[in-house]
Amino acid sequence: MHLRSRIYSLLLAFYLISSTAKLIRAEDSLTYKYEDYQEDNDRIRVVAHYLRVEKDLGVNTKLGVVGLVDTITGSTPTGEPIQEDDLNQVPLETLEDRRKSVVVDLDHKRKDHSFSFELSYSDESDYESKGGVVGYKRELNKNNTTLQLGYSLLEDDLTAPTLRDPEAKTSHDLYAGVSQVIDSSTVLTTNISYGKENGYLGDPYKAVQKTIEILPDFFLPILFPENRPRSREKWIFFSEIQRDIPNANASLQGSYRYFSDDAGINSHTWNLEWFQKLGDHVILRPVYRYYRQSASDYYFYDLDTSNVIPDRSNAGNAPFYSSDHRLSKMETNTYGLKLIWFINDDLEFNVKFNRYEMKGLDGITHFSAYSDADILTVGGRWWF
Repeated sequence: MHLRSRIYSLLLAFYLISSTAKLIRAEDSLTYKYEDYQEDNDRIRVVAHYLRVEKDLGVNTKLGVVGLVDTITGSTPTGEPIQEDDLNQVPLETLEDRRKSVVVDLDHKRKDHSFSFELSYSDESDYESKGGVVGYKRELNKNNTTLQLGYSLLEDDLTAPTLRDPEAKTSHDLYAGVSQVIDSSTVLTTNISYGKENGYLGDPYKAVQKTIEILPDFFLPILFPENRPRSREKWIFFSEIQRDIPNANASLQGSYRYFSDDAGINSHTWNLEWFQKLGDHVILRPVYRYYRQSASDYYFYDLDTSNVIPDRSNAGNAPFYSSDHRLSKMETNTYGLKLIWFINDDLEFNVKFNRYEMKGLDGITHFSAYSDADILTVGGRWWF
C-alpha cells in the first residue's frame, strides 16, 4: 500500500544514514537495529529489523549490504470526513503487511576522488520498488572542502486491488552539495536537490467524499478515489552546521531544510542535536526537530464546499483532489534522547527514544486525522 511504502521508505532512509559511529575505519563491521514505531490510540505500528554488513575490499574500497524486514499493523484514515455516528474519530481502515528490502552499496576512493554506487530492491504485497544511486565526491583545499554530486533513479510498480490496472511510477533525483571546514571546530554543509516523478502518484486506498443530489432534494454522501497529477517536481535546499565545544566536552549540530513542489507544498524543517560526552565511552544526544508545511493545491477535507465535480473516468487529469491529511497545512514536533555506549574499541551499543507529535493547522481538517507516535530504537555495531 502507498502509505506503507512512504513509512517504509522513511525508515529505510533513516537506517542507512543513522549509524552512530561517523569515523571512517578500515575494518569490517556488522550493524543491527530494532525499531518500534507506535502511534497513539492503537493506530499504525511498524516493527522493523535492520542488518548491515560492511566489508573492506582492499584499502580504498568498501562493500555494504543492508537487509530490512518490517511489518505494519493498525489503522489509518481513509480520507473520509467525520461521520455522524462517531464525532470523535474520522473513519479508519485496517492495515497489515510485511516488507522485505535489500540494498547493496559500493564505495571506492582514488586519491581525492570518491565514487559510490547503490542498488536497492523492496517488495510488499502490492508494491515493488527497484532503485539505483550513483555519487561522486571531490576533496579540495587540503581536504577542507568537499564537493558532492549524486543521481538516483527509482522504478515502482503498484498492484493494489483498488486499481483498475497495475500502475507504475518513475522518480529521478539530482543532488549537488559542498562541505567546508570553517575552522578547527566548525564544519558547514550545504546542498540542493531537484526531483521529478512521473506515473501513478496517488494513494490507491484514499477516498474523497462529496454529497451528491441523487434525486430531486435527495442527497447522499458518495466516496470517490482521490485524483492526483501524474507528474511532480520538487526542490530541496539543506544546510547544516557542526560545531565542537571543547570546554563543554560536547558538540552541537543544527540544520535547516526547505522543500517546495509544484503542487503548492512548501515546508520548513529545523533540527537541533547536542552531543554530550560523558567520560570516554558514553555520548548522550538530545534532539529537537520542528516541521511545518503549507497545504497542497488539491487538498480538500471534503468536496462539499468546492466546485470540483469528481469523475472516476478522468484519473490523472484535472481537476485534482485528495483528502489525505498528510497534504494539509500542518506541523510536527519531535523530541528525542539517544544514548551511545562504546563498550570497547570494537563494540558499540545505542538506544534511542523519540516522541513525534502531529497537528493540523487549517482549522478544517478534524484533529483525529492526525496522529502522535512513540519511536523506540535499539541497536549496536561490531567492528572486526
